[in-house]
Amino acid sequence: MKDLEDLRRSRRCLAILALALVAYWPTLRVGFLWDDHVMIESNPALREWSGRALTHDFTTDVFDGHGDPYYRPAQTLLNRMDYSIWGLRPFGYHLTNWLGHAANALLLQELVIALGFGNLVALLVGCLFAVNPMPVEQLIIIAGRAEIFGLTFTLISLLFLLREDAESWALGYAAYALALLFKESALITPFLLAILYLYRKVPRSAYWRLLPHGVLAIPYLMLRYHAVGPLISHATIGYISKFFFEAYAQVLLIYARLILMPWNLHSHRMMPNLTHFWPLLDMFFVGLAIYLIRRKSRWGLLGFAWFVIMLLPKTPIMIYGNFMLDHWAYPASFGIILPLAVVYAKLWQGRKNPFSYWTGMTFFPLVIFWALLVHLNVALRGTDEKMYRWALHFTQSHPIQFNLGALLVEQGRPMEAIPYFENVRADYPKDVNNIYALAQAYWQTGHPKIAIRLLEGIQMICPPARQTLFMMKASRRSKP
Repeated sequence: MKDLEDLRRSRRCLAILALALVAYWPTLRVGFLWDDHVMIESNPALREWSGRALTHDFTTDVFDGHGDPYYRPAQTLLNRMDYSIWGLRPFGYHLTNWLGHAANALLLQELVIALGFGNLVALLVGCLFAVNPMPVEQLIIIAGRAEIFGLTFTLISLLFLLREDAESWALGYAAYALALLFKESALITPFLLAILYLYRKVPRSAYWRLLPHGVLAIPYLMLRYHAVGPLISHATIGYISKFFFEAYAQVLLIYARLILMPWNLHSHRMMPNLTHFWPLLDMFFVGLAIYLIRRKSRWGLLGFAWFVIMLLPKTPIMIYGNFMLDHWAYPASFGIILPLAVVYAKLWQGRKNPFSYWTGMTFFPLVIFWALLVHLNVALRGTDEKMYRWALHFTQSHPIQFNLGALLVEQGRPMEAIPYFENVRADYPKDVNNIYALAQAYWQTGHPKIAIRLLEGIQMICPPARQTLFMMKASRRSKP
């Protein structure tokens, strides 16, 4: 009997891995993109293994001080491992990211089994997760691996902490610590464990296992604060409350739609304008929770709670950054995929009914549709320029416009870059980096007076601007 179960599990795993490869193999052919240029290509900290280098990993951000202050030392260690094996060949880094995604699909299958669902539900969950396009940006941008492997070790932690032996608990807490070192979102792990305990009706005496998470979080938060500063700054209770009452339900609907119909994935999705119907959206989600409770739909409540809780760590950036990243829904997507898989399993089990049978058969077109969308996304976003231009079809994000402008200047196309820099300047007239780049673009297009005037405005606060301004003036004086 055990041999038969092992055979079934092996077949499930092979099916899931095959689908993950069919959907995501194009990502293995992509080069370095976006943050990869700073994090990997131009990062000398990855070039050596030494005590000094390892200490450096835990005391600075993942960009080595040349980008956003993200504290993710485990990601830097993984980057260094890939560099040691692959050098600057992007294939190996993308392969590592793909392995992480495939592992997550397998781990979710195991989690579904551990929660008492049947083999069919586990297979459907793994297959749907393997081909869903939500992590496509994380697999084409190597810098996005923090989200992938943060989820990997979160799932490992949950699986071990659902067991009853002390050795498994120790491994579970160790996996939690690694998840934190990949991404701060892992702080939500004890809340996920709590809802899994509720689902399994674990005795209340077992909930003490949640306490070590808090103990482990303290040194992590201290290390993080020392390296990059506080986790949340300038928090205003009133503003945060306003967001959760008036905007969070709308955010949940957007992410649910993206998981199910991910046809327009792009970078830096701007936060939607608040709708006057926000009380109705709040009532919808409260009503949905009440409906699931009254129907005693434990799997529905589990999916709902997972989806809502998994998006909570992203809300500070939504609140103060005013944008949403599509890949934030990657770890939350299990909350949508699990109920979907349960419904499909019920339809298949009732296949004597023609309507149930044919409705259940829509599973296969859905898998094909999602896999094709992955391929389409890679084709549309497989280079820096493609990624920025595709995003600008849907958003006016200033970072995207600046990045595209900087890329065009680097490629010797300053005339195309100027409109993007000017758009950013219109809304952020004091953005020093943008003004500096705009001045260089004007200089290269034969407008030295405009370039010099722009640099004169920022020379007191931008040392590179002073040096460039001196060189520009000297160049003009030397001309006959």
